Amino acid sequence: MARSKGVYGIARAVERDQRYYILFFAGEPDGAVFNDRKGMLFGNKALYILKGTEQFTFYPVDRAIIERIILGCRIFDRNILDRMLPSDIPQVTPKREGGAGVFAMRVVKEGKPVSGQRVSIRKGGQIVGNDFTSAEGRVSFRLLYDRYECVVHLRDLSTRVYEFEFHPGLLNQVVDLDIS
Repeated sequence: MARSKGVYGIARAVERDQRYYILFFAGEPDGAVFNDRKGMLFGNKALYILKGTEQFTFYPVDRAIIERIILGCRIFDRNILDRMLPSDIPQVTPKREGGAGVFAMRVVKEGKPVSGQRVSIRKGGQIVGNDFTSAEGRVSFRLLYDRYECVVHLRDLSTRVYEFEFHPGLLNQVVDLDIS
């Protein structure tokens, strides 16, 4: 329907605590966001979470606004929605060795929580997670036990990189990161 009418806007679906957003530019799905209590996924990765049974509601949005939002969640493989069926995604059983869990962190500056700050987690130069700090300055990521880099994207467009090791001792803990 969006393609035939060449619309600009956001399609939204909600299931339990999961929210799906597909952004349309001139009728084409150009951006995607998946959000749940564990964090957010953007672009192609957000589309892989879709089951195909979601009920979307379309909200028209001004072209200039959609264009700006898509910059952060662009879909690079535009045909993914056409060819994606539940049978296309293989079920992978997780390895039991090594372990995994949720890494939680609070970003503070001069002792006060920093809200709306973009934080990325990298492993071997690859970004494995992105999140924005909450009003309490918190972010969380589902990670395997290993060494990672935490990249804080500052508002002056500079970045700070911190190395850390995620291990079982950090489960159910909130690590404070002071960016002062």
